[in-house]
Amino acid sequence: MLATTTRRTFALGGLRRASASVQEQRRLFSADAVQSTDESSWDTAIAQGATEETKRELASLAKTMADIKDAVQRDADRSTNVDFAKFKQQLTNSPEIVDLFQKAYTTLKLPKYESTEVEDVTKAFKVLEDEAKKQAAESAKRIQELEKELVLLKEERESLERVTMDEIFEREPEMREKFNEQIKKDEWF
Repeated sequence: MLATTTRRTFALGGLRRASASVQEQRRLFSADAVQSTDESSWDTAIAQGATEETKRELASLAKTMADIKDAVQRDADRSTNVDFAKFKQQLTNSPEIVDLFQKAYTTLKLPKYESTEVEDVTKAFKVLEDEAKKQAAESAKRIQELEKELVLLKEERESLERVTMDEIFEREPEMREKFNEQIKKDEWF
């Protein structure tokens, strides 16, 4: 019974330590994030000719942000170290349990999380980016071709009102031969 209880307690202790480590990292991150708010920026925002109601709201928001910053800083300052001596004093009837916990705590080696997800996503994004650049270059080339064709079509459309059949036949001699053949064969449609 004691062995089962001890195993459960060790498991809970490991979870708590891992959780404490994560919480410590969150505290450090959140402390950095909250420190980015500057007191002078609030004063500047409040002083920018706003209505009295807006000034009150901004002052209230600034106070709330200061309270949050203080709370985050208090959490960040808290230590996650375990005071085993204190627990030994409190548990006078079974200090060996504290020794077991201390031994388990000091010998616990959490596996390092090794991930290639970021590299995989970066490689996949690079492939997509290269493909997009290639398609953009092809599109730019095709746009230039179509713009040239459009200019030619506009010129041709404008010239259709003034052009004669002789001018068309000069540009396209095969057309003259085709029409002459059709006339010789008496094909009109």
